[in-house]
Amino acid sequence: RSKTTPSKGRTQLKSNIFLGTKRRFPAAGFLLITFLLGGIGYGLLEVIWRGYTHPSMIFTGGFCLVVIWFLNRRMLQTPLLFRCLLCTAFVTTTEFFVGLLVNRILHLHVWDYSASKFNLLGQICLEFSLIWFLICFLLSLGMTIAFRREKI
Repeated sequence: RSKTTPSKGRTQLKSNIFLGTKRRFPAAGFLLITFLLGGIGYGLLEVIWRGYTHPSMIFTGGFCLVVIWFLNRRMLQTPLLFRCLLCTAFVTTTEFFVGLLVNRILHLHVWDYSASKFNLLGQICLEFSLIWFLICFLLSLGMTIAFRREKI
């Protein structure tokens, strides 16, 4: 619940450093919903794109969406293009390290981009980073509109 402070006869919401000044859900519930939406969305994208997904991708998608939301919320005054580049770099870096874990260390062979041009150790490639840029652009644009209308 948000705490209030009296100010000239009115009650104002105290600012929450993580979620901003107004919120519809308690912080933990909001983060859980965001995590689940990211995981389900990421998993669905993979099923549509290649016909299957892996549980590690659901956790990766949930984590990425929470961070994308946080970056966009905290950097709302930063130009949209820069936020999209930052979010894309974050998603690509996360995919790289998750890929090293599940593919190289655990040998689960979830994906292999070694046949793609401009790949790094077969875990990430330029083609998918560009796709992630488009997705991050759409997410960041939608979040910007929602934040400015104080919907989330």
